[in-house]
Amino acid sequence: MDDRQKKSGFVMLAGRSNVGKSTLLNALVGSKVASVSPKPQTTRRPVRGILHDARGQIVFVDTPGIFLGKKDPLSERLNKYVQQETEGIDAIVYVVDPTRAPGAEEEHLQKLLRKLPTPIILVINKIDLDADKIPYLETAKHIDVGQKTTLELSALDAKHLPRLVNALFDLLPIGPAYYPEGQLTDLAHLEWLSELIREKAFFHLEEELPYSIMAEVTDVQERKNGDRFIAASIFTTDERYKKMIIGHRAQMIKAIGSDVRKELEIALNQRVFLDLKVEVDPSWPQRFSSR
Repeated sequence: MDDRQKKSGFVMLAGRSNVGKSTLLNALVGSKVASVSPKPQTTRRPVRGILHDARGQIVFVDTPGIFLGKKDPLSERLNKYVQQETEGIDAIVYVVDPTRAPGAEEEHLQKLLRKLPTPIILVINKIDLDADKIPYLETAKHIDVGQKTTLELSALDAKHLPRLVNALFDLLPIGPAYYPEGQLTDLAHLEWLSELIREKAFFHLEEELPYSIMAEVTDVQERKNGDRFIAASIFTTDERYKKMIIGHRAQMIKAIGSDVRKELEIALNQRVFLDLKVEVDPSWPQRFSSR
């Protein structure tokens, strides 16, 4: 295709927490650029994933879920992100989860979407599940936020993703690419590493740990033999949570570190040595909210 006819634009993935937006983003881009966890509220900052296609380029923005009634600095910052990220968006993919009953957050989000002039595509996710696992499918089919079309798909097994990509290119304007060919995200390398560590911590700790953790990479070194050394810390707000993260005889932190290292070695195609520590800092949510 002639470059003068190629399209490009920004697409926001909107939806309640834990509806599968990050999984959808990773599936669309073809690589892990967003944290994926069975826990809600794992996306703490908008993440841009970039889809390259013969027809042009789509830049996806994965936003945090909207949390009503949350007054803590972290949740206020998350909700502020959602409002900011609607500016300069060419299309919105509104993702809903038919396994859960619509609630106040869903109604609030739909009210916001109806006010926007931006074209919307409604995506009903998780259709790979058996019928008895998606009891609110018919309810989801009747959602009306003025969407251009409604698509049913599975982000987990990438079912029907081409239909979504086709629909988005139909909506995007003609224009030059925003990012060079081959770049999949605008997350800085250290941020990507931090997100990966935090994801693995959530995965292993499941319901034992609240959302009071963050990860920070403090050192990355390329060694002469081609190996990579990474030092990082997991921050939590309380000493008792630190003990949970470390685990009995350090088994939990070892399991988290092992999973991080294995995934990094696949992604980076080199041997990785990871020095992972756990630190207590009650003020980290406030530090995040001031960024």
